[in-house]
Amino acid sequence: MKKIIILSFVLLSAVSCSDFLEHEPVESISINTQLSTKKGMLQALNGVYYEIRATYFSEVNYTYGDLLGGNLKFSPRSSGSISIAANVQNIYQFDDDTSDSDLSGFYGNCYDVISNINLIIQYVDDLPDATTVEINEIKAEALALRAFTHFQLYKYYAQNYTYTSDASHLGIVYNTAPLKVGTDYPSRKTVAETFVLLEDDINKALAFVQPDQAITSGETVNFINPTAVKTIAAEIALWKNDWQKAYDYSNDIIKNSGISLTPKNELVSNWATSERIWEIGKTVNASPLQSLYNIGLTTYANYVASDDIYTIYTSDDLRKNLFEAKSIKTGTTMVPYNFTKKYTGTTSNLVYRLSLLYFIRAEAALHLGNTSQALADINTVRNRAGLAALNSISIDVLLEEKRKEFVFENQYFFDLMRNHKNIIRNNGCISNNCNPTYPSNKFVAPIPYKSLNINSNMQQNPGY
Repeated sequence: MKKIIILSFVLLSAVSCSDFLEHEPVESISINTQLSTKKGMLQALNGVYYEIRATYFSEVNYTYGDLLGGNLKFSPRSSGSISIAANVQNIYQFDDDTSDSDLSGFYGNCYDVISNINLIIQYVDDLPDATTVEINEIKAEALALRAFTHFQLYKYYAQNYTYTSDASHLGIVYNTAPLKVGTDYPSRKTVAETFVLLEDDINKALAFVQPDQAITSGETVNFINPTAVKTIAAEIALWKNDWQKAYDYSNDIIKNSGISLTPKNELVSNWATSERIWEIGKTVNASPLQSLYNIGLTTYANYVASDDIYTIYTSDDLRKNLFEAKSIKTGTTMVPYNFTKKYTGTTSNLVYRLSLLYFIRAEAALHLGNTSQALADINTVRNRAGLAALNSISIDVLLEEKRKEFVFENQYFFDLMRNHKNIIRNNGCISNNCNPTYPSNKFVAPIPYKSLNINSNMQQNPGY
């Protein structure tokens, strides 16, 4: 028998609701044993969530959209001097190193997650102690997580959908079955083929998904749920420029999910809790965003808002109160830096919130010629922030409004790339390449050398 590449799962012990994801992975056992019972299957699925959380919220991954888009600059921390953070040395320059890529861990971890998901999908139909409803929900979550993880890889490693007129440029390796050592050497799909597979996984997940999550511990919001699947579908459609599907999915969520935007009077004190769609559960050590972005007692977070973003907030914008200014000695001078308060409260590990769907619907409506709907959606978010309504809308206005809403949430660079925009990084930029222009080979990361070395069919991105 050929060896499966991933021979063991990262598992989490069975835990109570209050202890959900409160422990680190504790053991690895054989696949056949692990996936032969419902309990073992759910432990494996739990481990997938754990690994996605660790990967998605890693420093190099989660700062990417804001750092490359110009929303972030570096603080002097406790040293009094400013330098590029060690983990993002190459990507900050728009020149990642294929032999020592900043994103190599992200790349490898994503494919490890996908391998484990594929094993879950392979074994789940044979569970002897699970009902059809339970099996369907496990499949739904696994398929949605497979689409989500591949989608994250696509965003970092492939140019936007309209980079070529027919999306025939390089996409990603899309694995739909466990790989075997020495036998399987997958090649990259085109972007058009990548989206066919993304949509196929999401459509299957939508068909299988149940009202209740597979793992009974924790909150529904901690897991893939029906609204989360539709949100992934809406974002995939947005990236494909499939405006009608993007509109329909986002419209359905806004109207029928039962989730409402965070009220204006809670925007600062509780900025996203009530509008959460998917927030992966916490562990004791699973709040990395606080250390990345919030003010510490003696050593300050490395990343602060650049004036490029901070100065576009007007004084009456409630979201300006989500910043916390701190004067820190820089050289011989005390200089103010603006940290975020977004991750100081109860909300962390947040993947999707309802505000995103308003922007997806607005962008889709704008491209469909429904400017009144686009304007209404943007004004809904603006009014919630205490601002007067706009009288007109354009894609540039929409992108600026979205930039203000999602600073520190890993969005802006990707929005610029999707819309064929140049990068402008002025305040605090210490890169050798502050303002690259679209199109650029360096708007995507290089495939890590390790993957190229072991897979003769792997193609490197142009320019690396």
